[in-house]
Amino acid sequence: MTGHEDFDALLKARFDREHQHVPADPFVANAMHRIRAEQRLQVGVRMGLYAAALIAAIVASPWLIAGAARLNAALASSLVWAAGLPGVWVVGVLAVGVLVVQRVRSR
Repeated sequence: MTGHEDFDALLKARFDREHQHVPADPFVANAMHRIRAEQRLQVGVRMGLYAAALIAAIVASPWLIAGAARLNAALASSLVWAAGLPGVWVVGVLAVGVLVVQRVRSR
């Protein structure tokens, strides 16, 4: 294994020594310029989308608050119903149904 590891280290050292700089070439310079421009555009679009999402959340906040209040009220009423006698019957029927299904599958 030592010879393999030495070979990898020598190969890496040679690669690092020979590929430190990209040769000056108009094609490479043009490609790097396009890549940097594309990266700047991507950052700009991403920041714009973040800003748009934040503004949309701010604008929609009154409706979101009202919806959360309605959801809370609906959840509270359903919990009151589930804690009462009809809820106990529904849970019992569901439990019996689950037991029947498990019994049928086990055969």
